Amino acid sequence: MAGIWGFPQWEGQGLEPPEVAVAVEAWRQAWRPERLRLLLLAESHMAGTAAELAAPLLPAPGWPMRAGFVRHLYCPAYGEPSLAPDVPRNAGTPQYWGLLAGAEGSTAPTRAAYPAAEARLAAKLALLERLRRRGVWLTDASLVAVAGPGGARVSPAAYGAALRESWRLHHHVVLPALDPAGVVVIGLAVARVLKAELDAAFPGRWQAVPQPMGARGAAAAAAMVGRLAEALRRHAPGD
Repeated sequence: MAGIWGFPQWEGQGLEPPEVAVAVEAWRQAWRPERLRLLLLAESHMAGTAAELAAPLLPAPGWPMRAGFVRHLYCPAYGEPSLAPDVPRNAGTPQYWGLLAGAEGSTAPTRAAYPAAEARLAAKLALLERLRRRGVWLTDASLVAVAGPGGARVSPAAYGAALRESWRLHHHVVLPALDPAGVVVIGLAVARVLKAELDAAFPGRWQAVPQPMGARGAAAAAAMVGRLAEALRRHAPGD
């Protein structure tokens, strides 16, 4: 990664080739609002491969097409096998769609609610556009993948290095300059690693919730959605 963001600790430890991380960042930037009001800081995207990045994608009407296939919800083909028929194990991240939609108070764009791919993609697009208009942006604490399909994860040492180096070399300049009114860190491990940096950059403006996959039971999941919904109402109210 040294040729991209300068991750000396990361060289040889990553789950994916560097060009995948670059493509993921292009997708994130495609959805950044002009005026950021609420920053959602998750852990990382899911690792991909060079073959997946080069896989042909079918068009998704209305979506920006900034890069190839990556495992991040801002890429329309992630979780939509009909758009990327050559990509294996493409289940997507329905938990995050459920969290975002639940916090907004809308129906989650899942297969259960929208069995037809065209309608589901339209619902996903509409949700992301509404959040962007409200000034909400989801980005990741680590610019390189720390997890991959099938439960693969980097070592604890590499995990900490990825988050800290992403902050030192990129986030500590970029994110505070965007001046969000509030920050929600999605992932308690992220908050533990970056607590000092977050306190310095966003004093009194950040909070942490568990990852949606880590909510233990319906009550915990509802509480997490409720905290994010309150952050939206407070910092990024709708029209």
